[in-house]
Amino acid sequence: MSLLEQNTFICPVELALKAIAGKWKPAILWELASGAKRFNELQGAMPGISHKVLNQQLTQLQRDGMVMHHGAELELHAGYALTPLGETLRPSLDALAQWGKLHGER
Repeated sequence: MSLLEQNTFICPVELALKAIAGKWKPAILWELASGAKRFNELQGAMPGISHKVLNQQLTQLQRDGMVMHHGAELELHAGYALTPLGETLRPSLDALAQWGKLHGER
């Protein structure tokens, strides 16, 4: 059962935040928004994340349907990419990034 299926939520914002909650999930989704990445590319783009934690976060994002792992048998190299559901987060991630740029110095 995915995270999104097992809880009752007070409002839609709470549901959305629960889906991407954590220190690393937003960064992973942000990195994958620019295209598929291999595990080591993701880890290199996020200094401080351990192999174990990255693996756990990717597993949770896959379970919740936002990220997929594709193998070398596809046209792309083996790696991770956003699913169609994950792609729907791009405008929200862009809006959060814009907010961070505007208000990050406070």
